Formats: sequence, structure tokens, C-alpha cells
Amino acid sequence: MEKTTVKARSRQGTKSMDLTIPAKVCEEFDISPGDIFELTVKKDKCEILTYKRVYKIK
Repeated sequence: MEKTTVKARSRQGTKSMDLTIPAKVCEEFDISPGDIFELTVKKDKCEILTYKRVYKIK
């Protein structure tokens, strides 16, 4: 899979942020609104965010 750049966006009324999953990735991996992902953060020379889908909406 090719590298993709995404932008962090703020959410109104909260300090949490959203990262956009590009449509091409959603289509290829059948990602839907409501799917649940586990986030793992590793800090080395830079921060590495890894998302693992743990629940798929049917």
C-alpha cells in the first residue's frame, strides 16, 4: 500500500482530534462508520500511531 498523508482536525467543544481515513482506504478495507479501532502509540525517534480494527459493523 502506498503512503498517505492525513491531517489532524480539531473537534468543536472537545480537545480530542480526528484523523481522516481516505475514501480509497475505506473502500479497499471495507471500513464503515461505527467500526471500532484500538490505538497503540509508540514513541521512538517519532510518534507512531497504529490502529487495529477490533469490531466491524455488519
